[in-house]
Amino acid sequence: MIVSACVFVIIVTALFVYQSFTAPYSTKAAETDKIDVSIEPLQTAKIDTIIPVLMLSGSKYSITPKAKYQISGMLVSKRHYLRGYMKHLSPYDYALIWGDVPQYLEFLKFDQIVRFCLFKYKPGLPISVEYVGNHLSNNHLIPATKNIRKALGKPKRKDLITLHGYLVKVYGQDKKGRTTTWNSSMNRTDDGNGACEIIYVTRLRINDDIFE
Repeated sequence: MIVSACVFVIIVTALFVYQSFTAPYSTKAAETDKIDVSIEPLQTAKIDTIIPVLMLSGSKYSITPKAKYQISGMLVSKRHYLRGYMKHLSPYDYALIWGDVPQYLEFLKFDQIVRFCLFKYKPGLPISVEYVGNHLSNNHLIPATKNIRKALGKPKRKDLITLHGYLVKVYGQDKKGRTTTWNSSMNRTDDGNGACEIIYVTRLRINDDIFE
């Protein structure tokens, strides 16, 4: 069930390639600081925070923080978006599970399609479908730094992830003047269109590696 003088040009080009493909830098978490995927996401009233307007590939994005947010979970699916209006702003989605759900992956299969996450389950699943839905989130990730942007493609399925940042509302305008609005969900129990979390990510942890 599915619930881009010659020498100067060469030097500049080489520098561009180097900067584009260098690996993101990270720090290591303390050995005693383990990611706990059993805990619920932490959402608190936003502090006075201003996120700079972003200009990406001719489009302008105004981002309003709605709440401070932190979520730890197991990555069950990752999707890299190369098309669509928000591809430059939010190049990746992470589908994360937490609570008791990571214990029952043998009964579950997850897939991401067009900014949605779907799951299938096998008979005998020891927890309710409702519980799974309430402990699964599809997160649209907006990297706050170039380093975080480089790191977004690194994790693999079953890696443990912690995201720090803000749930946000986005107002976008492209170079032709067309506009769109993207609004984050503010709770974990909704589903369907509008239920995904849109996170301005200020800190990304993948297992024991921290990217800022």
